[in-house]
Amino acid sequence: MANQTVPAHHIEKLSLSADGLLQLQGWALETVAIHVYVDGGSLFSLACDQERNDVLDHFNLPQEAACPGFAGMQSIRRDFFSAVSVSIFGERKKGDRYSILKTQLVPSENIHSWRGLYDENPLHENNAFYFPIATSRVASGGAEGIRETFSPFESPTMKVGIRTQILYLRTTLGREGDFAFDPDFVPNKKCDHNERLVAEDSLHAVMDHAIRTKTPVLFTLNGGIWADSAGQSLEWDINDVLEQDESLCQWNQFNQVMPDTALSNLPGSVDSPELGRSISLNVYMEKPRFYKKRNLQAACRIINAFREKHPSLFIGVNLDADVYMNPFFPKLENPQWYDYNPQTLRQFRHWLRGDGPYAGNAEDGVPDLSSYRRKKCLTLARISKLAKKKFATWADVQPPRQFLWHVFLSRTTPRWLREYVHFTKNPWIALWAQFRRHLVQLHYDELSQWVAETGIPSDRIYSSQGFMEPTIRLDPLAERIDSPVKNYDTGGASIEGACPKQGHLGVIIYGQCATNNIITESETSLFNEFRRNSAEWAVVEHNTGDLTRADFLGSYADAYRSLRDIIHYGSRFVSSMAWNGSPGEQHGQPGFLGYTSLRRSPLEAAMIDIMQARAGLPRQARLWTFGAGEHVDSDGWLVNGEAARPVRASCLLLGTHSPQESITLDSPPELAWPLSTGCRILLKVHQPSAAQAVRVKVSARSENGLWREISPFTPFSALPQTASCLTLEMPACSWSAYQLRLTLVNLPAAGLALNVVALLPGQA
Repeated sequence: MANQTVPAHHIEKLSLSADGLLQLQGWALETVAIHVYVDGGSLFSLACDQERNDVLDHFNLPQEAACPGFAGMQSIRRDFFSAVSVSIFGERKKGDRYSILKTQLVPSENIHSWRGLYDENPLHENNAFYFPIATSRVASGGAEGIRETFSPFESPTMKVGIRTQILYLRTTLGREGDFAFDPDFVPNKKCDHNERLVAEDSLHAVMDHAIRTKTPVLFTLNGGIWADSAGQSLEWDINDVLEQDESLCQWNQFNQVMPDTALSNLPGSVDSPELGRSISLNVYMEKPRFYKKRNLQAACRIINAFREKHPSLFIGVNLDADVYMNPFFPKLENPQWYDYNPQTLRQFRHWLRGDGPYAGNAEDGVPDLSSYRRKKCLTLARISKLAKKKFATWADVQPPRQFLWHVFLSRTTPRWLREYVHFTKNPWIALWAQFRRHLVQLHYDELSQWVAETGIPSDRIYSSQGFMEPTIRLDPLAERIDSPVKNYDTGGASIEGACPKQGHLGVIIYGQCATNNIITESETSLFNEFRRNSAEWAVVEHNTGDLTRADFLGSYADAYRSLRDIIHYGSRFVSSMAWNGSPGEQHGQPGFLGYTSLRRSPLEAAMIDIMQARAGLPRQARLWTFGAGEHVDSDGWLVNGEAARPVRASCLLLGTHSPQESITLDSPPELAWPLSTGCRILLKVHQPSAAQAVRVKVSARSENGLWREISPFTPFSALPQTASCLTLEMPACSWSAYQLRLTLVNLPAAGLALNVVALLPGQA
């Protein structure tokens, strides 16, 4: 039966009203009944018994043929900010069923609940928040279904797009064309030693898809280690050709260059057999830097022309995923550290003493690094003291090649971990760690400069640095270039070092990092550190799945909290993995990868709910709905000092005690909310007419902990209404609120049901 041709059918009307009335109308040939399921449960069935002569005429069927039409309606109960999962099946005469449609529905009234705010103050295109979904093989249908799934929930301020990799060092004209970038690269070429494609997309094919489907694009311009990881292709990939020359590669502390196949099966969306070699990041790599700049700029000039012609379809570009000194080898039995390439050591010595390119005396082809010159340059005598080793000349200066670790370890600690669990407070090692972070910073700075030179605005350029949650007994990830040395190999990665001069921080986060739930150096949240380093940061790769646990599928609560906080901490967009990854219904089956699961997953459901809840709100606004659908969440709010306990999503019940008793509501911390002219607090309450006597006072706490009153007690009856919300206009202040406190008095005896709290930005 499964191989039978699906009968012709068409859904003409499928809608959900604000009061929960689902309506369905359409026709289906060779079908006796239609079955409708909502959120996995049976809702109702309809007989195909309505005459549809127009359909019969269209298919040249006799008038006595079976009536193909159906229509019906049914009431369902849903929370205000929640999508409904609808599945529609047709039943043939013999009893077998076939799928007609699977989709998400939301009341159209909900999508436009904040539309009045948007119409009052239309925003610039840059103020929309985007969900560019990661996908590949776009020309052959890899993005199929994205617009159909998400377009019903789009609004002027919440938009969906795609993110696709353009491998600018792989999609080339090949050896005969000196490996020049080819925007029309045909993605049918195989790697030399496996069946993997050299690349899956070409630049022009992605642009053609974007124009044809009106889908915005984030272009991942990847020429780094993960772009090279799929397999070797000496005919097409200039990076593979360059890696044949060991003088251009990163060296380990034993002055070795490992085979490119020395590592495989590391966590990622695909197997990664070619990670053993990486091109060195030092500035003396003339040949690699030539090809990289030439091909990257060739791609960017085409992208910039696309941006100028189709501005609404351009989200931005993000650059080389995971720039670092190869950090993978320390996990092996014999740890290896990088990069000890002789030219890298040459740059290290110049960096220490502040001469050469750091003094503006750059050779041909080497950038002027004087803006990176150390504030305190070091003498040879000082370096010898720090290293506790006598260096007779500068040529003798060598970075540390052996590392001593000093922490309490149990007998069950793995050997590889015992060997590098902490070299604390060694100043020579600290300098080497800072220099490695400096090299990563330089690389992102230079990539962003090359892109900006082609005309792409710097506010649309992002890095792509990965941040992994350190495991037990390991230090927090490095936040600054001069952060303390870590007890594991960070590969030179740091938050500060991933913020390019000509662009913004782009982060890759999975698992606990994606849910903003890890310990940091500064003891504030991870997302707060992202925002502190780059106010206009973005998430260029994301999933709540865990890279170390392929079978783990993030929950709806994980997804809801992740997306809520990503927006609240000022991100421009979030690109979740991956449309052509593992569908949610395959969870538990062999080959399932939870960290690539998006379609029909809890992450997709949360994305849809957040899109509709925020439709019409500027991305700078903060919105707390206390959960969505079946998920109930405190959203970080405190009621009288304790975690809020909503009775259901969009319903926080307050004050069922004496009408005179006061209630304090404390917002989540780390708001960084400017109290500028025109900023407002919106409160959506149930039956506001019954709460006219309630009075509210607003206080704010600065980051230093001091609370100040910013708005005196005001009765609800005196508050204007905006978008069905009570509006508290905030007086302008010269500082930003770290946290807000609402104090409510005169609550009704039956209590007050608070549905939504929103903060609207004022004038910049």
